[in-house]
Amino acid sequence: MNLRARIDLAVALAAVVASVGLGLLTWMDREDWPLHLPPRVLALLLIFLLLDRALHRLVRRPAREHSQALRRLALQDSLTGAVNRRGFMDRLAQVQHQQALLSLVMIDIDHFKCINDRHGHAAGDGVLREVAARLRRQMRCADLLGRMGGEEFALLLPATDLAGAQTQAELARQALRREPMAIAGTVTASFGVAQWDGSESAADWLHRADLALYEAKRRGRDQVSLSGART
Repeated sequence: MNLRARIDLAVALAAVVASVGLGLLTWMDREDWPLHLPPRVLALLLIFLLLDRALHRLVRRPAREHSQALRRLALQDSLTGAVNRRGFMDRLAQVQHQQALLSLVMIDIDHFKCINDRHGHAAGDGVLREVAARLRRQMRCADLLGRMGGEEFALLLPATDLAGAQTQAELARQALRREPMAIAGTVTASFGVAQWDGSESAADWLHRADLALYEAKRRGRDQVSLSGART
């Protein structure tokens, strides 16, 4: 049933529900209504309940599911399927109130502009999709992958200290470079790792991971760099 048909049916059902409900309210205004429920009122009550249930199944539940789907799409990067920056930052702030042991990995594809210039933007999009797929294959169930913009990704690692996050980042680095991509050959990335200190804001935590990422770039790319404690 298409949306227009659902709306028309919802309007008709709502009118009937309102009419039946009004009839029931009129009857219930009588002081002795609980003691005298004639078959006609029982029938109206049954019709009211059935129509209300039908209204829920045909309109309310699909509307709620549609709203939830729209929210998921609003927080998802359409190209890679990763959570977008807004969704990732929302989740980052949320988990800070739920867990004390958290680590963050910032990831930037090396020489991505050269890939676009040499192979074209369609190939660049293919590289982004493949990088996201390889990162996902290395993730644990509780981890979250976000695309922060352009060729930059991030991994949120719950219940993971700095050493554990370094291990996860190294596995991801090796997964990217191990096998050349058909569309662009060997693709590498640089990684910056930071463990949450328990009090800093999401933005400050992200900034420390970014600084570690820049250090990995400065040292020659295709490596993992760790952020020290906040000073």
